[in-house]
Amino acid sequence: MPTSKSQTSKTFRRHVAPFAPLALALAMGQLPANKPGAGAELTKMEVPDNVTAVACEENIADFRECHDNYPTGCSQAAGYDAYLNYLKNLTPSAPLGGVNFLDQPAFDNLNSNTPENLGQGNNHADLKEDLARLGEGSQYGIIGYLYYFQATGAESSNCELTGPDKEGGNVDFHIGVGFDQSLASQANQNAPSKPPKQLQQHSVIVEMTPHYRAEFHSSDWTLANLKPALGHKVKVVGQLLSDSEHNKPADNCALASTAAQKSHCWRYSIWELHPVTIFAYCKDDSCTPDSNDWISLGTGGDSVGGASSGNPGETGGGGTAHRPHGSPRGAELRPGAASQP
Repeated sequence: MPTSKSQTSKTFRRHVAPFAPLALALAMGQLPANKPGAGAELTKMEVPDNVTAVACEENIADFRECHDNYPTGCSQAAGYDAYLNYLKNLTPSAPLGGVNFLDQPAFDNLNSNTPENLGQGNNHADLKEDLARLGEGSQYGIIGYLYYFQATGAESSNCELTGPDKEGGNVDFHIGVGFDQSLASQANQNAPSKPPKQLQQHSVIVEMTPHYRAEFHSSDWTLANLKPALGHKVKVVGQLLSDSEHNKPADNCALASTAAQKSHCWRYSIWELHPVTIFAYCKDDSCTPDSNDWISLGTGGDSVGGASSGNPGETGGGGTAHRPHGSPRGAELRPGAASQP
C-alpha cells in the first residue's frame, strides 16, 4: 500500500472522481454493444487528458474506493501506463449478440502483428490505432482448456492493493487458458495457482477484475467455483487487450529467442481477454461451440449458447460497451468455428 500523499493525486481525484469510471467512459463517446466494427471505431477517439498516471494517497480501503476514485488505478511512483490501465479497468457489458472466437493460429497472427515497440515508454495510447485495427477494445472469445488460475498480487490497475481475504477480493483473477487438451491433464488439481511451467507457457491469459466481479458476479465468480472447471474445456468472452507491460522476452514466449528466454517466459501471448465478461465450462469436455451444455461459472447449469466465427478488426467483430449496464447473463453466442485473423 502507498504511504505518501501527492498533490497530483489530490488534484486528479478532485477533478476526475465525480464522474469516474462510468461518466469518464461515456465522455469518450464509446459505442453500444455489438455495433459492427467497434474495435476499429476506437481509432477515432482521442485519449482524454485526465487518463493520467497518479500517485496513490494513503489508506485506500478496498477495490471499491480504488475504482471510484482512480479510473487508471495508481501507484506509489505513478510510473505505469495510464491508458493501458484505463482499458483494463473498464466494465463492458457482456455482449447480447454474437462474438467472434479466436483459436491458437489467431493468437499467433496477433503476436506476429503486434507493434515491435509496444510497451516502451508507456506508449500504449500512441499505438492505439494500430492495436484497435487488430481488435483491441472489442469483445472476442476463446474456447480452450482451463490450465490454471490464481488471485494476483498488488498491481497499479488495482491501486496496488492486495487481497486481505483468501478469495482475493481486491485483485484480479489471473487465469490461463490453452488449446491443447493433452496438456490439460497436467493441471495441478491440488494447487491451481502453481501449474507446471509448460502450462504457463502455452496459456492465453484472461482476467476477472474485482470491480467487474462485484458489479455482475459477486457470488458466482469465485476461486472456489473455478475449481470444478480446472483441466476442462471452457468458453471465455471478454475485451481483447494487449497487455503491453509484458511485451518483453522475459515474459512473452512469442518474443523468446534464446534458450534462457524460452526457459523463463511464462505466457503464450501478450494478447488477452481483460476483463472477462462471460465464463462457462464443460464437465465432460464434449461441448461443441454451439452446444447447450456449457455451464455458467457458479450457477451449476445455466446455458450460454454457441459461438460465431470471425476475425479481430473485421466488420461484425463483437463490439463492446464500456459501461456497467445490463446483465451479463443470457449472452447469445452464434454457432461457428474459431477463426484466424
